[in-house]
Amino acid sequence: MLNTSLNNALLKTSDLLSEDNTNNSNPSVSDLAIYSEAATAFASLPTVIQEALTQKKRIVCIANNPSIDTSSLDALLQPTDMLVLFNDFIHADYFANHPLVSTLPKLLFFRQIGDSNLHFGLPPRSNNVMAINKMANHAPLGMLLSNQPYQFPHPSEDQSPHDDPVTASRILIIPSALNDLLHNDDHCGVLSEQHPVVTDYPYFSDIHSSAPSSGFLLYRLLLAARVHVQRLQESTMPLQIVMIGFNDEDKTAHFWQGHNWRFERQEMAKAPYGVQVIRQY
Repeated sequence: MLNTSLNNALLKTSDLLSEDNTNNSNPSVSDLAIYSEAATAFASLPTVIQEALTQKKRIVCIANNPSIDTSSLDALLQPTDMLVLFNDFIHADYFANHPLVSTLPKLLFFRQIGDSNLHFGLPPRSNNVMAINKMANHAPLGMLLSNQPYQFPHPSEDQSPHDDPVTASRILIIPSALNDLLHNDDHCGVLSEQHPVVTDYPYFSDIHSSAPSSGFLLYRLLLAARVHVQRLQESTMPLQIVMIGFNDEDKTAHFWQGHNWRFERQEMAKAPYGVQVIRQY
């Protein structure tokens, strides 16, 4: 399994960097392939996030799970963290305004809706645009959009408007400062749902747009990227990864049948070295 190979490469990196005697420590061809994939994963991240990963000690990925409350996040989050949020993420005001949390680097992932011009979490769908705009004023902000750049679509381009009806409070226009970030390669990039880190993912051929879930795709990407960070830093300790609220049961409305939940749950149940999974928070 891919994440096992990456974990083995990470542990071998630790061994190599801690050895005074370099005899018999040359990486194998398979190790070099893993390191190459790790470098590719790292390069897939916006530049501001690459820089944050080399400066921080922990990546905290926070799912859209209603069991997560801000008091628990207060107790968990540290100045040495980088945060990863997904689509129309929860507790937007908290992440934008909290004295500590607002200063932490953040990576936002917005998933393409099928093969449309829309992305979850951006106009004309439900969004936290004003909070995102404020986030960018307080800390490094990176964004990844799945499969294609943001298209600035109109509500009329939403083929399923009943799934997320527009209300009077909906933000439909991107502020100019955030517009600039969406066009800035240092802050914004495109991540394919068929990225090399998920080449082993078992898709459902009979379901249109079947792909890894947002959380699993970013988990695999960051798991690989941290191997590259460890080599860059010549460190014996890898970045820690904390996954908060990534459930292994069906109590939320987000378990779309096009994701292979069984495959993802089996892998997440065997979290590799340096990864902590907190399912309910």
